[in-house]
Order: sequence, then structure tokens, then C-alpha cells
Amino acid sequence: MPSTLENGLLSGKHWHTRIKVIASRIIWAKFRRRVGPSRADPLVPWTIRVTPMTHFRQSGQRDPRRRRVLADLVLGRAPGADRPDGAWGRSNVESRSKNYGEATFLDEQLRLTDLIPRRIGVYAYLFLAGAAVVAGLLALHGSAPRLAATMGERAVAAFDLGGNGTLAAWFSSTLLLLSAIGCVLVYTIRRHKKNDYQGHYRVWLWAAWCWLLLSIDRTAGLHEGFSGMMIWLTGTPLHGDGSAWWMIGYFFLLGGIGTRLALDMREYRVSLALFVAVGACHAAAIAARLGWVGPIDPARAVLLAEGARLVGNLLLLLAVGLHARHVLLDAEGLLPEVEDQDPEEEPDDEEEEYEYDEDEVADEEAVLFGHQVPVRPPRGVRKRTASRAAAEKKPAASPSDAFTAGMEAAENRVGRKLTKDEKKALRRRLEKQRLDRERRSA
Repeated sequence: MPSTLENGLLSGKHWHTRIKVIASRIIWAKFRRRVGPSRADPLVPWTIRVTPMTHFRQSGQRDPRRRRVLADLVLGRAPGADRPDGAWGRSNVESRSKNYGEATFLDEQLRLTDLIPRRIGVYAYLFLAGAAVVAGLLALHGSAPRLAATMGERAVAAFDLGGNGTLAAWFSSTLLLLSAIGCVLVYTIRRHKKNDYQGHYRVWLWAAWCWLLLSIDRTAGLHEGFSGMMIWLTGTPLHGDGSAWWMIGYFFLLGGIGTRLALDMREYRVSLALFVAVGACHAAAIAARLGWVGPIDPARAVLLAEGARLVGNLLLLLAVGLHARHVLLDAEGLLPEVEDQDPEEEPDDEEEEYEYDEDEVADEEAVLFGHQVPVRPPRGVRKRTASRAAAEKKPAASPSDAFTAGMEAAENRVGRKLTKDEKKALRRRLEKQRLDRERRSA
């Protein structure tokens, strides 16, 4: 559509202006067929496109372009990098998903390591809450006989500590499952440690599988099936009702993995102490189950065994969680650096005093100035001459005196003064020979 100014020019009485406008339109029409449409008419500089001020900042063709450039900047892409070739004047906003658009919220989602609490107070609250739950379960188990008299046996079956499908079994299984997840979190961080060339970090993956097996066993009772299978294979219960079979299996399994896990946790003493306490609690539970703690009531023996097992599983979760926190802070560089220094080896600020032998000086002179080097027998079988005995009686010469004597002897042989490079070479060779001698003697 012609603009207002063009209509005025066409309606005027200047015939030469009309001819210019008509010619420019013909040229522009031919050019547009070859190149394509454009935003402005560069061949008609005197045509002015008038835009009313009322349409300013209203939605137009450039609004999608602005939104697209803004989205590219947010996502870190170059503006217009994915724009199709030949798209003149068309800028449609391309989204990642039809329903969620660019889905920029995915960049703000929590990482897996963000599940590890960083504050010590969180672990203290966790321990207090777990201890309260353990105390409540023990109290319910102790009051189960009184409640059974009024409510019936089936109503209080969930309060039994030693059975499967009870509250105690669910709580213990949950603690073991969370411990397995914590081991996986430690594994995802520990496997990136630079100086772990032997791959000791894999023990955390084995520990995760072990705690997962114990979690399933606590609810499904897999150890009873294992004991029955061993009794059927061997024909003997080994001890009592055959519980010794699964105890032996768990001893070798948990003993091997637990020992290796304790060695990996030794860099953080708090988690190591808690892990040792876990082993003590489970040992006490096994001792109470086998009747090694003394003549006590069977009900109290069950209370002691299951209570020790619950406390041990709670301490296990704390140990794994605290070690995961330690490893995460170490990976982020938030732990204070500890320099490993040997107290016996102290750095000397002063230059060490070296002793030079005359034979070494002569050998170095021969090497430096092209003389023949006398071949001597090994140091251990060399005969002791009178001159060497006299030299041994004399006090050892200082490095400066020995080097000066060697330098003077070399200058007398060559008939000139040594250059700085020759002096440095002489000193380096003497130094290297002394270090080799000390290494062989060590």
C-alpha cells in the first residue's frame, strides 16, 4: 500500500516527480521477485513509512523476536544460533517442549548430593528423633501383655519386636534402606578422588548392596530360609534351632565389607567411631540372642537383642550420613587443609655442608678436561693405602676448601682460569656424585 507521502506525490502537478516514483516502483518490483520481500525499500529512499504513535509498544512481529532473544540469553545460547536460513522477517519462538516450553525450571532442580545435610544440628535432631522412636517401640513391646489382655493378641501383634511385618521391623528396614542410599551418595563423590588409584571407593557400592540385603531380610526373614537350607544340606542345626548358620554367613559377609569400610572411613574419626559402635551393638544383640549375657528372662533377652539392633541401625545411618557430609565438604574444598609433615624431617634454612673427597675432585677434573679416569676396584674391596689412612685421620675439609682445591688443580692443568660455566659444571658433578654415593650407602 502506498504511503501518505507517496499519494501526495502522485496527486501533485509535478510530472517529473511522478515519473521517478513510477520508475522506482518498477525497479523495486523486479528486484523483489529475485531476492524476496524485505522490511524496507532501500531503492526508494524518499518514501517514508508513517507509523502512528498509538501503535507504539503494541504486539507486533518483533515481540516474538524479543522473547526469543531473551530465552537464548537465559539458556546461554547465542541469539539466533538455531534460526533457519532464509527466514526474513519471521522469528517464531521455538520451545523445548509443547507443554512445558523451554523448561528452564529443570536447571533449578536439586542435585542428588543436595540430599546430604550439611549442618551438624540436623544429625543431632535425627539421632534424638530416632532414639525417641526406639524408646517408644521398646515401651510398646513391654506393655504388649497388658494391652493384649484388653484388646486381644491380634491388636498388639504390630508391637512385637522380633516378628516380621511389625513396626520395629519396618523402622529397622527403613534405617537400613536409608543407609544404603547414603552409601550410594558417598560412592558418587568418592569415585572422583584423585589419589584413589586402587579403586577403594567401590567398597561403598558393596556396602550399599549389603545394607539393602539386610533391609529386605528384616521384613521378609530371608535368614530363616538360609538357615533351613543349610540344615537340609548339612543335616545338622549346628546350634539350637539352626540360627547359627545365618549368623556365620552374616559374620563373614559383614566382617569383610565392614573391615574394608572402616579402613576407608578412618580419615573422619567421628564416623569411624560411630561405625565401631554399630559393630558393638550388633555383637551385643547376637550375644543376647544366643544367651551369652547370663541367666535373664527370655522376654528381657528379646528386648535387649532387638533394642541393640535398632540402636545399631540408627548409629549406622548417622555414621554413613556424617561421612557423606565429610566427603562432600572435602570435594567442595570447605575442609581445613592438613599438611602431612614428618616431625623428624625439619627443613633447613641454611645451606647444607658437603664434604668432598680428593679422589672425587680428581675424577671430576678428568671428566671435565678430557683426561683419562683411573679405574678403581669397588668401594667395598678397595685397599686401604697409607695416604688414605692419613687422609682419614685428618679432619674433613669443608665444601668451599675442597672445591677451591679442585678448582686450583684444574686451572694449573689447563693453564688458565676456569669460566663460570666450568665452575658450575664442576660443582654440579661433585654434588651428583655425592648424592649417588649416599644413595648406594643407604
